[in-house]
Amino acid sequence: MAADDITLLIAAPSPLTREALRRLPGAGRTVLRAATLAEALDLHAARHPHVVVIDAVLPDPAPPGSPNRPDRPDMASHVTAPPPPPYDPVPPPAVHAAHAGDHRPVLDLVRAIRAERGDEDVFLIVLTEPEDHDLRAEALALGANDALRLPLEPLELDARVAVGARQARMARRLRAYSDRLTREMARVAELQMRLLPSSSPYLPGLHVESLYLPSGDASGDYFDYFLLPSRTGAEAAPATPHAPHAPDPGDGPVLRVVIADVSGHGARAAFLMSIVRTLVRAQNDGAAARHADGMPPQPLTETVRRINRHLVDIIGGEPDFVTLFAGDIDFGAGTLEYVNAGHCPALLRGGDGTVTRLPSNAPLLGFFSADFAAEMRPFPPGSQLLLFTDGLHDWTVRGGARLGPERFMEMTEPCLRAGSDVLAAMEAALREAAGGTPPFRDDVTALWIRRDGPIVGELVKTD
Repeated sequence: MAADDITLLIAAPSPLTREALRRLPGAGRTVLRAATLAEALDLHAARHPHVVVIDAVLPDPAPPGSPNRPDRPDMASHVTAPPPPPYDPVPPPAVHAAHAGDHRPVLDLVRAIRAERGDEDVFLIVLTEPEDHDLRAEALALGANDALRLPLEPLELDARVAVGARQARMARRLRAYSDRLTREMARVAELQMRLLPSSSPYLPGLHVESLYLPSGDASGDYFDYFLLPSRTGAEAAPATPHAPHAPDPGDGPVLRVVIADVSGHGARAAFLMSIVRTLVRAQNDGAAARHADGMPPQPLTETVRRINRHLVDIIGGEPDFVTLFAGDIDFGAGTLEYVNAGHCPALLRGGDGTVTRLPSNAPLLGFFSADFAAEMRPFPPGSQLLLFTDGLHDWTVRGGARLGPERFMEMTEPCLRAGSDVLAAMEAALREAAGGTPPFRDDVTALWIRRDGPIVGELVKTD
Protein backbone atom coordinates (compact mmCIF):
# COMPACT_ATOMS: atom_id res chain seq x y z
CA MET A 1 0.00 0.00 0.00
CA ALA A 2 1.35 3.40 -0.91
CA ALA A 3 2.10 5.88 1.84
CA ASP A 4 -0.96 7.98 0.93
CA ASP A 5 -3.38 5.04 0.59
CA ILE A 6 -6.05 4.65 3.23
CA THR A 7 -8.57 1.92 3.96
CA LEU A 8 -12.12 3.17 4.50
CA LEU A 9 -14.81 0.92 6.02
CA ILE A 10 -18.42 1.94 5.41
CA ALA A 11 -20.83 0.23 7.83
CA ALA A 12 -24.34 0.96 6.54
CA PRO A 13 -27.37 -1.31 5.90
CA SER A 14 -28.54 0.24 2.63
CA PRO A 15 -26.74 -0.75 -0.59
CA LEU A 16 -27.55 2.65 -2.06
CA THR A 17 -26.17 4.46 0.98
CA ARG A 18 -22.97 2.42 0.90
CA GLU A 19 -22.61 3.00 -2.81
CA ALA A 20 -23.14 6.74 -2.41
CA LEU A 21 -20.46 6.83 0.26
CA ARG A 22 -18.17 4.70 -1.84
CA ARG A 23 -18.40 7.21 -4.69
CA LEU A 24 -17.11 10.04 -2.51
CA PRO A 25 -14.34 12.06 -4.17
CA GLY A 26 -10.78 11.29 -3.20
CA ALA A 27 -8.05 9.04 -4.57
CA GLY A 28 -5.91 6.40 -2.93
CA ARG A 29 -8.72 4.76 -0.97
CA THR A 30 -9.55 1.11 -0.50
CA VAL A 31 -13.27 1.02 0.31
CA LEU A 32 -14.76 -1.84 2.35
CA ARG A 33 -18.50 -2.23 2.88
CA ALA A 34 -20.42 -3.91 5.68
CA ALA A 35 -24.19 -4.31 5.96
CA THR A 36 -24.29 -5.47 9.60
CA LEU A 37 -22.48 -5.11 12.90
CA ALA A 38 -21.02 -8.60 12.53
CA GLU A 39 -19.61 -7.88 9.06
CA ALA A 40 -18.15 -4.59 10.30
CA LEU A 41 -16.41 -6.36 13.18
CA ASP A 42 -14.99 -8.97 10.81
CA LEU A 43 -13.68 -6.38 8.38
CA HIS A 44 -12.17 -4.29 11.16
CA ALA A 45 -10.29 -7.32 12.48
CA ALA A 46 -9.16 -8.52 9.05
CA ARG A 47 -8.29 -5.25 7.29
CA HIS A 48 -7.49 -2.72 10.06
CA PRO A 49 -9.09 0.29 8.34
CA HIS A 50 -7.91 3.84 8.91
CA VAL A 51 -11.44 5.31 8.97
CA VAL A 52 -14.82 3.73 9.77
CA VAL A 53 -18.07 5.50 8.79
CA ILE A 54 -21.01 4.02 10.76
CA ASP A 55 -24.66 4.55 9.89
CA ALA A 56 -26.91 5.01 12.93
CA VAL A 57 -29.31 2.32 11.67
CA LEU A 58 -26.65 -0.37 11.33
CA PRO A 59 -28.40 -3.68 12.17
CA ASP A 60 -27.18 -6.78 13.96
CA PRO A 61 -29.16 -9.59 12.35
CA ALA A 62 -27.20 -12.48 13.94
CA PRO A 63 -26.77 -12.46 17.73
CA PRO A 64 -23.41 -13.52 19.21
CA GLY A 65 -22.91 -17.28 19.04
CA SER A 66 -25.33 -17.74 16.14
CA PRO A 67 -24.15 -20.41 13.64
CA ASN A 68 -24.57 -18.05 10.70
CA ARG A 69 -22.88 -15.10 12.38
CA PRO A 70 -20.33 -13.88 9.80
CA ASP A 71 -17.61 -12.95 12.30
CA ARG A 72 -16.57 -16.58 12.85
CA PRO A 73 -12.83 -16.98 12.10
CA ASP A 74 -13.48 -19.61 9.44
CA MET A 75 -15.76 -17.24 7.48
CA ALA A 76 -13.65 -14.09 7.65
CA SER A 77 -12.27 -14.67 4.16
CA HIS A 78 -15.75 -14.37 2.66
CA VAL A 79 -16.13 -10.73 3.68
CA THR A 80 -12.67 -9.24 3.17
CA ALA A 81 -13.16 -8.45 -0.53
CA PRO A 82 -15.96 -5.91 -1.22
CA PRO A 83 -18.40 -6.77 -4.02
CA PRO A 84 -18.40 -4.58 -7.12
CA PRO A 85 -20.78 -1.62 -7.31
CA PRO A 86 -23.52 -0.61 -7.74
CA TYR A 87 -25.34 -3.27 -5.66
CA ASP A 88 -24.51 -5.95 -3.11
CA PRO A 89 -25.08 -9.52 -4.30
CA VAL A 90 -27.19 -10.37 -1.23
CA PRO A 91 -29.95 -8.08 0.11
CA PRO A 92 -29.21 -6.83 3.61
CA PRO A 93 -30.99 -8.66 6.41
CA ALA A 94 -33.89 -7.04 8.18
CA VAL A 95 -33.35 -5.02 11.32
CA HIS A 96 -34.41 -6.80 14.50
CA ALA A 97 -37.27 -5.13 16.28
CA ALA A 98 -35.24 -5.12 19.50
CA HIS A 99 -32.77 -2.76 17.86
CA ALA A 100 -35.17 -0.57 15.92
CA GLY A 101 -34.99 2.96 17.25
CA ASP A 102 -32.43 2.36 20.01
CA HIS A 103 -29.34 2.33 17.75
CA ARG A 104 -27.54 -0.26 19.88
CA PRO A 105 -25.46 -1.84 17.05
CA VAL A 106 -23.73 1.43 16.17
CA LEU A 107 -22.78 1.94 19.80
CA ASP A 108 -21.79 -1.71 20.15
CA LEU A 109 -19.43 -1.29 17.20
CA VAL A 110 -17.79 1.79 18.70
CA ARG A 111 -17.50 0.06 22.07
CA ALA A 112 -16.08 -3.13 20.57
CA ILE A 113 -13.41 -1.27 18.59
CA ARG A 114 -12.33 1.01 21.42
CA ALA A 115 -12.89 -0.81 24.69
CA GLU A 116 -12.78 -4.49 23.74
CA ARG A 117 -10.17 -4.48 20.97
CA GLY A 118 -8.21 -1.50 22.25
CA ASP A 119 -7.88 0.14 18.82
CA GLU A 120 -7.27 3.81 19.55
CA ASP A 121 -5.82 4.57 16.12
CA VAL A 122 -8.81 4.11 13.81
CA PHE A 123 -10.92 7.24 13.19
CA LEU A 124 -14.64 6.60 13.83
CA ILE A 125 -17.37 8.75 12.21
CA VAL A 126 -21.00 8.16 13.24
CA LEU A 127 -23.90 9.30 11.03
CA THR A 128 -27.06 10.28 12.92
CA GLU A 129 -30.45 11.83 12.32
CA PRO A 130 -30.54 15.61 12.95
CA GLU A 131 -32.66 15.32 16.10
CA ASP A 132 -30.78 12.38 17.64
CA HIS A 133 -28.64 14.36 20.10
CA ASP A 134 -28.44 11.54 22.65
CA LEU A 135 -26.92 9.10 20.16
CA ARG A 136 -24.27 11.60 19.08
CA ALA A 137 -23.35 12.32 22.70
CA GLU A 138 -23.18 8.65 23.67
CA ALA A 139 -21.16 7.68 20.59
CA LEU A 140 -18.61 10.39 21.28
CA ALA A 141 -18.45 9.34 24.95
CA LEU A 142 -17.70 5.77 23.89
CA GLY A 143 -14.80 6.86 21.70
CA ALA A 144 -16.14 8.03 18.33
CA ASN A 145 -14.05 10.83 16.84
CA ASP A 146 -16.82 12.58 14.94
CA ALA A 147 -20.62 12.58 14.61
CA LEU A 148 -22.32 14.00 11.51
CA ARG A 149 -25.98 14.76 10.93
CA LEU A 150 -27.88 13.36 7.96
CA PRO A 151 -28.41 14.27 5.17
CA LEU A 152 -24.75 14.55 4.26
CA GLU A 153 -22.90 17.04 2.16
CA PRO A 154 -20.52 14.80 0.16
CA LEU A 155 -17.73 17.38 0.17
CA GLU A 156 -18.00 17.82 3.95
CA LEU A 157 -17.92 14.07 4.57
CA ASP A 158 -14.99 13.71 2.21
CA ALA A 159 -13.14 16.40 4.14
CA ARG A 160 -13.93 14.67 7.45
CA VAL A 161 -12.69 11.36 6.06
CA ALA A 162 -9.47 13.03 4.90
CA VAL A 163 -8.95 14.53 8.36
CA GLY A 164 -9.59 11.14 9.94
CA ALA A 165 -7.15 9.44 7.58
CA ARG A 166 -4.40 11.91 8.45
CA GLN A 167 -5.02 11.43 12.16
CA ALA A 168 -5.10 7.65 11.85
CA ARG A 169 -1.82 7.58 9.91
CA MET A 170 -0.18 9.85 12.46
CA ALA A 171 -1.47 7.73 15.35
CA ARG A 172 -0.09 4.57 13.74
CA ARG A 173 3.29 6.18 13.14
CA LEU A 174 3.42 7.36 16.75
CA ARG A 175 2.42 3.93 17.99
CA ALA A 176 5.06 2.25 15.84
CA TYR A 177 7.65 4.69 17.19
CA SER A 178 6.47 4.08 20.76
CA ASP A 179 6.62 0.31 20.28
CA ARG A 180 10.13 0.55 18.84
CA LEU A 181 11.22 2.77 21.75
CA THR A 182 9.71 0.32 24.23
CA ARG A 183 11.63 -2.56 22.65
CA GLU A 184 14.85 -0.55 22.73
CA MET A 185 14.35 0.36 26.39
CA ALA A 186 13.70 -3.29 27.18
CA ARG A 187 17.04 -4.14 25.58
CA VAL A 188 18.68 -1.37 27.64
CA ALA A 189 17.15 -2.83 30.80
CA GLU A 190 18.37 -6.30 29.85
CA LEU A 191 21.91 -5.03 29.29
CA GLN A 192 21.72 -3.00 32.48
CA MET A 193 20.94 -6.10 34.51
CA ARG A 194 24.13 -7.64 33.15
CA LEU A 195 26.12 -4.71 34.56
CA LEU A 196 25.07 -5.62 38.09
CA PRO A 197 26.88 -8.35 40.01
CA SER A 198 25.37 -11.75 39.34
CA SER A 199 27.26 -13.53 42.13
CA SER A 200 29.40 -12.55 45.07
CA PRO A 201 32.79 -13.87 46.08
CA TYR A 202 32.41 -16.78 48.46
CA LEU A 203 34.13 -15.96 51.70
CA PRO A 204 33.48 -17.91 54.91
CA GLY A 205 31.28 -15.77 57.12
CA LEU A 206 30.29 -13.28 54.39
CA HIS A 207 26.65 -12.84 53.36
CA VAL A 208 25.48 -10.38 50.66
CA GLU A 209 21.90 -9.66 49.58
CA SER A 210 20.56 -7.03 47.19
CA LEU A 211 17.23 -5.46 46.24
CA TYR A 212 16.82 -3.89 42.79
CA LEU A 213 13.45 -2.55 41.56
CA PRO A 214 13.63 -0.11 38.63
CA SER A 215 10.67 2.29 38.43
CA GLY A 216 10.61 1.80 34.64
CA ASP A 217 12.35 -0.34 32.08
CA ALA A 218 15.74 1.18 32.86
CA SER A 219 17.18 2.54 36.08
CA GLY A 220 19.55 5.24 37.27
CA ASP A 221 20.50 3.19 40.34
CA TYR A 222 23.69 1.16 40.54
CA PHE A 223 25.23 -1.17 43.10
CA ASP A 224 28.34 -3.30 42.99
CA TYR A 225 30.73 -5.32 45.13
CA PHE A 226 34.02 -7.01 44.27
CA LEU A 227 37.35 -7.99 45.79
CA LEU A 228 40.38 -5.73 45.83
CA PRO A 229 43.96 -6.79 46.45
CA SER A 230 44.67 -7.02 50.19
CA ARG A 231 46.53 -4.15 51.78
CA THR A 232 49.89 -4.08 53.49
CA GLY A 233 50.78 -2.21 56.62
CA ALA A 234 52.24 0.73 54.71
CA GLU A 235 48.97 1.15 52.83
CA ALA A 236 46.74 1.33 55.88
CA ALA A 237 44.45 4.30 56.19
CA PRO A 238 45.41 6.57 59.09
CA ALA A 239 43.46 6.44 62.31
CA THR A 240 40.57 8.89 62.56
CA PRO A 241 38.58 10.27 65.49
CA HIS A 242 35.97 7.62 64.71
CA ALA A 243 38.48 4.78 64.81
CA PRO A 244 41.55 5.99 66.72
CA HIS A 245 42.73 2.48 67.46
CA ALA A 246 41.90 0.75 64.20
CA PRO A 247 43.46 -2.72 63.94
CA ASP A 248 46.56 -3.15 61.90
CA PRO A 249 45.75 -4.35 58.39
CA GLY A 250 46.48 -7.94 57.67
CA ASP A 251 46.60 -10.15 54.65
CA GLY A 252 42.85 -10.73 54.49
CA PRO A 253 40.60 -9.82 51.57
CA VAL A 254 39.21 -6.34 50.93
CA LEU A 255 35.64 -6.11 49.62
CA ARG A 256 34.69 -2.89 47.84
CA VAL A 257 30.98 -2.03 48.02
CA VAL A 258 29.41 0.73 45.96
CA ILE A 259 25.92 2.14 45.60
CA ALA A 260 25.05 5.14 43.42
CA ASP A 261 22.00 7.06 42.27
CA VAL A 262 21.93 9.09 39.07
CA SER A 263 19.52 12.03 39.03
CA GLY A 264 16.46 11.67 36.80
CA HIS A 265 14.92 8.65 35.14
CA GLY A 266 14.75 6.86 31.82
CA ALA A 267 17.34 6.39 29.11
CA ARG A 268 19.55 9.32 30.11
CA ALA A 269 19.84 8.17 33.71
CA ALA A 270 20.47 4.59 32.55
CA PHE A 271 23.24 5.75 30.22
CA LEU A 272 24.92 7.76 33.00
CA MET A 273 24.55 4.77 35.32
CA SER A 274 26.55 2.66 32.86
CA ILE A 275 29.25 5.35 32.82
CA VAL A 276 29.47 5.30 36.61
CA ARG A 277 29.77 1.53 36.57
CA THR A 278 32.52 1.69 33.95
CA LEU A 279 34.45 4.25 36.00
CA VAL A 280 34.11 2.21 39.20
CA ARG A 281 35.21 -0.99 37.51
CA ALA A 282 38.05 0.78 35.69
CA GLN A 283 39.48 1.79 39.06
CA ASN A 284 39.25 -1.83 40.17
CA ASP A 285 41.06 -2.99 37.05
CA GLY A 286 43.71 -0.39 37.76
CA ALA A 287 44.12 -1.70 41.29
CA ALA A 288 44.66 -5.23 39.98
CA ALA A 289 47.30 -3.98 37.53
CA ARG A 290 49.08 -2.03 40.24
CA HIS A 291 49.04 -5.08 42.51
CA ALA A 292 50.52 -7.22 39.73
CA ASP A 293 53.32 -4.67 39.36
CA GLY A 294 54.00 -4.75 43.09
CA MET A 295 52.47 -1.32 43.63
CA PRO A 296 49.95 -0.49 46.35
CA PRO A 297 46.35 0.17 45.29
CA GLN A 298 45.11 3.72 45.08
CA PRO A 299 43.39 5.02 48.19
CA LEU A 300 39.61 4.98 48.13
CA THR A 301 39.59 8.78 48.19
CA GLU A 302 41.68 8.94 45.01
CA THR A 303 39.34 6.49 43.32
CA VAL A 304 36.31 8.67 44.11
CA ARG A 305 38.19 11.80 43.08
CA ARG A 306 38.97 10.30 39.66
CA ILE A 307 35.38 9.18 39.17
CA ASN A 308 34.20 12.69 39.97
CA ARG A 309 36.72 14.25 37.62
CA HIS A 310 35.50 12.12 34.72
CA LEU A 311 31.87 12.88 35.54
CA VAL A 312 32.59 16.61 35.61
CA ASP A 313 34.12 16.28 32.14
CA ILE A 314 31.03 14.39 30.89
CA ILE A 315 28.09 16.12 32.60
CA GLY A 316 29.63 19.29 34.03
CA GLY A 317 27.34 22.23 33.26
CA GLU A 318 24.32 19.93 32.92
CA PRO A 319 21.67 19.47 35.62
CA ASP A 320 22.67 15.82 36.09
CA PHE A 321 24.52 14.65 39.17
CA VAL A 322 25.43 11.41 40.94
CA THR A 323 25.32 10.49 44.60
CA LEU A 324 27.62 7.66 45.64
CA PHE A 325 28.63 5.65 48.67
CA ALA A 326 31.85 3.67 48.28
CA GLY A 327 33.36 1.57 51.03
CA ASP A 328 36.26 -0.83 51.48
CA ILE A 329 35.69 -3.60 54.02
CA ASP A 330 39.08 -4.92 55.11
CA PHE A 331 38.46 -8.31 56.66
CA GLY A 332 42.03 -8.66 57.81
CA ALA A 333 41.99 -5.35 59.68
CA GLY A 334 38.31 -5.55 60.62
CA THR A 335 37.56 -2.05 59.34
CA LEU A 336 35.24 -0.17 56.98
CA GLU A 337 36.72 2.80 55.15
CA TYR A 338 34.10 4.83 53.28
CA VAL A 339 33.31 7.98 51.33
CA ASN A 340 29.69 9.17 51.17
CA ALA A 341 29.35 11.67 48.33
CA GLY A 342 25.92 13.20 48.87
CA HIS A 343 24.23 9.81 49.18
CA CYS A 344 21.67 8.53 51.68
CA PRO A 345 23.16 7.71 55.08
CA ALA A 346 24.33 4.13 55.26
CA LEU A 347 23.39 2.10 58.31
CA LEU A 348 26.19 0.28 60.14
CA ARG A 349 25.37 -2.36 62.73
CA GLY A 350 28.20 -3.11 65.09
CA GLY A 351 28.97 -6.48 66.59
CA ASP A 352 27.02 -5.50 69.73
CA GLY A 353 23.88 -4.66 67.74
CA THR A 354 24.29 -0.88 67.91
CA VAL A 355 23.18 0.87 64.70
CA THR A 356 25.09 3.95 63.50
CA ARG A 357 24.24 6.23 60.61
CA LEU A 358 27.02 7.12 58.17
CA PRO A 359 25.89 10.42 56.65
CA SER A 360 27.34 12.26 53.68
CA ASN A 361 30.88 13.46 54.22
CA ALA A 362 31.64 14.70 50.67
CA PRO A 363 29.93 16.67 47.89
CA LEU A 364 27.86 14.86 45.29
CA LEU A 365 29.59 13.98 42.02
CA GLY A 366 29.52 15.58 38.59
CA PHE A 367 29.19 19.27 39.51
CA PHE A 368 32.73 20.46 40.30
CA SER A 369 36.20 19.16 41.07
CA ALA A 370 36.79 18.35 44.71
CA ASP A 371 39.04 16.52 47.11
CA PHE A 372 37.57 13.74 49.21
CA ALA A 373 38.29 12.53 52.73
CA ALA A 374 37.47 9.02 53.93
CA GLU A 375 36.27 7.95 57.35
CA MET A 376 37.01 4.72 59.14
CA ARG A 377 34.77 2.51 61.27
CA PRO A 378 35.38 -0.85 62.98
CA PHE A 379 33.89 -3.81 61.12
CA PRO A 380 34.57 -6.87 63.30
CA PRO A 381 32.69 -10.19 63.10
CA GLY A 382 28.99 -9.61 63.70
CA SER A 383 28.98 -6.30 61.81
CA GLN A 384 26.48 -5.47 59.08
CA LEU A 385 26.17 -2.69 56.51
CA LEU A 386 22.96 -1.56 54.79
CA LEU A 387 23.16 0.71 51.74
CA PHE A 388 20.10 2.02 49.89
CA THR A 389 18.83 4.70 47.49
CA ASP A 390 16.23 7.37 48.24
CA GLY A 391 13.52 5.58 46.26
CA LEU A 392 12.83 3.56 49.41
CA HIS A 393 11.48 6.59 51.27
CA ASP A 394 10.06 8.61 48.39
CA TRP A 395 6.52 7.23 48.31
CA THR A 396 3.12 7.73 49.95
CA VAL A 397 1.90 5.87 53.01
CA ARG A 398 -1.53 5.60 54.63
CA GLY A 399 -3.18 8.98 54.97
CA GLY A 400 -1.46 10.43 51.90
CA ALA A 401 1.73 11.57 53.66
CA ARG A 402 5.19 11.00 52.22
CA LEU A 403 7.25 8.45 54.15
CA GLY A 404 10.40 10.57 54.18
CA PRO A 405 13.97 9.64 55.14
CA GLU A 406 13.59 9.99 58.92
CA ARG A 407 10.55 7.73 59.19
CA PHE A 408 12.24 5.24 56.86
CA MET A 409 15.26 5.17 59.17
CA GLU A 410 13.03 4.65 62.21
CA MET A 411 11.37 1.68 60.48
CA THR A 412 14.59 0.16 59.11
CA GLU A 413 16.99 0.47 62.05
CA PRO A 414 15.08 -2.11 64.16
CA CYS A 415 15.27 -4.54 61.22
CA LEU A 416 19.04 -4.10 61.15
CA ARG A 417 19.35 -4.46 64.92
CA ALA A 418 17.52 -7.78 64.66
CA GLY A 419 20.34 -8.77 62.32
CA SER A 420 18.58 -11.46 60.28
CA ASP A 421 16.77 -11.28 56.92
CA VAL A 422 17.11 -7.51 56.97
CA LEU A 423 15.88 -6.81 53.42
CA ALA A 424 12.82 -9.05 53.82
CA ALA A 425 11.99 -7.44 57.17
CA MET A 426 12.47 -3.98 55.69
CA GLU A 427 10.12 -4.74 52.77
CA ALA A 428 7.51 -6.12 55.17
CA ALA A 429 7.68 -2.94 57.26
CA LEU A 430 7.28 -0.80 54.15
CA ARG A 431 4.27 -2.80 52.99
CA GLU A 432 2.69 -2.42 56.40
CA ALA A 433 3.21 1.35 56.36
CA ALA A 434 1.78 1.62 52.84
CA GLY A 435 -1.19 -0.66 53.46
CA GLY A 436 0.00 -3.02 50.74
CA THR A 437 2.74 -3.02 48.14
CA PRO A 438 4.47 0.40 48.30
CA PRO A 439 3.78 2.47 45.15
CA PHE A 440 7.43 3.17 44.33
CA ARG A 441 7.75 6.16 42.00
CA ASP A 442 11.54 6.10 41.97
CA ASP A 443 14.15 3.43 41.39
CA VAL A 444 14.64 1.28 44.50
CA THR A 445 17.97 -0.35 45.36
CA ALA A 446 19.43 -1.75 48.58
CA LEU A 447 22.56 -3.72 49.42
CA TRP A 448 23.06 -5.62 52.68
CA ILE A 449 26.43 -7.02 53.77
CA ARG A 450 26.76 -9.19 56.87
CA ARG A 451 29.97 -10.51 58.42
CA ASP A 452 29.25 -13.54 60.57
CA GLY A 453 32.72 -14.50 61.67
CA PRO A 454 36.45 -14.30 60.97
CA ILE A 455 37.44 -14.82 57.35
CA VAL A 456 40.61 -16.86 57.12
CA GLY A 457 42.41 -18.99 54.59
CA GLU A 458 42.46 -18.85 50.86
CA LEU A 459 39.72 -17.09 48.94
CA VAL A 460 37.22 -19.20 47.08
CA LYS A 461 35.22 -17.58 44.27
CA THR A 462 31.96 -18.82 42.82
CA ASP A 463 32.03 -20.32 39.34
